[in-house]
Amino acid sequence: MTTAITIDAGHQMKSQQTSMVGATSIGREHDVINWYLIAVSIIYIAWSWVHLPSSIWVRSLLACYLVWRMKPDVIIPYMLTGVQLRLNLRAGLESLEEFGAAENLTQSLTGYEQYAFTMPCVLYAVRTFFAAISSNAPRRKEFPFWLYFLYLVGMLFVITGAVFASGKGGWTAGIRTYCLVNLYFYGLLLPVVSPRQCTKLAVGFSICGMIVFLMYALVGFRSRQLWLLLPLAGSFAPMLLLRGGRLRDLILASIYSAVGLWVGVAATFTVLLQWVWGTIAGVCLGSFRAQAGRETIAAALTYSLFVFSVGLLFYGAFAHDPTRNAMEVAWSGSTIDKMKYKLTGDRGPIWWGAMRYLVENPTMCGLPTWEYPMVSHGKDAVWPFSTHNIVLDPLLRLGMVAGPLVLLILVHAVLVAKNAVAGNASVGVVVLGLAVISNILLGGATLPYMLNDREAEHMMMTAGLLGAYGIRKSSGRGRSAVNGAISRA
Repeated sequence: MTTAITIDAGHQMKSQQTSMVGATSIGREHDVINWYLIAVSIIYIAWSWVHLPSSIWVRSLLACYLVWRMKPDVIIPYMLTGVQLRLNLRAGLESLEEFGAAENLTQSLTGYEQYAFTMPCVLYAVRTFFAAISSNAPRRKEFPFWLYFLYLVGMLFVITGAVFASGKGGWTAGIRTYCLVNLYFYGLLLPVVSPRQCTKLAVGFSICGMIVFLMYALVGFRSRQLWLLLPLAGSFAPMLLLRGGRLRDLILASIYSAVGLWVGVAATFTVLLQWVWGTIAGVCLGSFRAQAGRETIAAALTYSLFVFSVGLLFYGAFAHDPTRNAMEVAWSGSTIDKMKYKLTGDRGPIWWGAMRYLVENPTMCGLPTWEYPMVSHGKDAVWPFSTHNIVLDPLLRLGMVAGPLVLLILVHAVLVAKNAVAGNASVGVVVLGLAVISNILLGGATLPYMLNDREAEHMMMTAGLLGAYGIRKSSGRGRSAVNGAISRA
């Protein structure tokens, strides 16, 4: 794929592009590609291989600059700043023990808990606040001030929880998680980008995804971008095929899809499901050009995934089997047995333990450094790590005030992405919207990476960027900012 990709989506596509330019606050199209910023980010990645401790501080300063710049062209560079090559490229280390020792050494050298990784996260919130109160913000008419006000109220409880946990390892985790969600509001305040620029952004993600997939398969590169970028691999090719994309673009997208399938099969069941769901969604939405058909399909895809993800959580928790042996399943079980083990023998005990702890020990300000009892593989254990679920993690880490607010914001982001997919025929808008929905609902069902800093920032910004297509104006009349401009044209 190249960033010069062009897609013929008919007269509607052309009119959307034209009206979008008129809808921007300064009368010109905002580009999502900035080669200078991308080059600087690549220099950082190389630096992270040569000398990781100092590169972490360089990354922190670069990330702060990108956040304060607050333009659509910072999304891809920010994604690149999440790479720490010395740690991600585990194949360059002799063992996992050496990897752990290198990681601990790096953390001790940088004081990362207090400074290096926290500064950009705090700046998310500060920059968004100033943009929200500014009368010059380009998309104030569609900004959900009611939701943002609730978010600010929750911040008080998160800060309180962090103060009580200060001095313990990981005490800033709650603040970093809560500030990361703020990037959705940050994206909602970015200048409007055209459908053509959305396609360029999707292509940029796909190029990075192809590189990550190949590095994973060939040299053992480990990064959560495998999860974040895989939905695009599934949906891009069928969308181009059914929307009449150019042959070159279709071939490249098909290669990306094939490599994504290969990685999904070799990785985890959830990663594979993301590819499958993205492909099905691409086929279904690519087949309908009329808005009524797209609205029906988008609603069916999104709400069914809501039910599936929540059902998965409760099935795994209530049907959990803490006595199951992973080795027996791995050697003699069928694929269905292995899937059932992952739910009831692996994730299920963790989810059940987290649910019990929430019921028995609810907190107002959360537990940034929680520990709760569980029974797994026939043994009593204390679990200090992630709950592997996007619902349970914020409830434990952020408490019974801020935790539900995070879930409300994530639901809002999913519904906005659904509206954007339903209301716009652009391949780029659809592919990005599907990626947001899949990562929050399907990926989050077994791992809440969408709440992790240095992993999900670019996807949260993209979720906000789609608000131009999926949020009605505050006046309540007309459709989104883009469709309103189309109707006036």
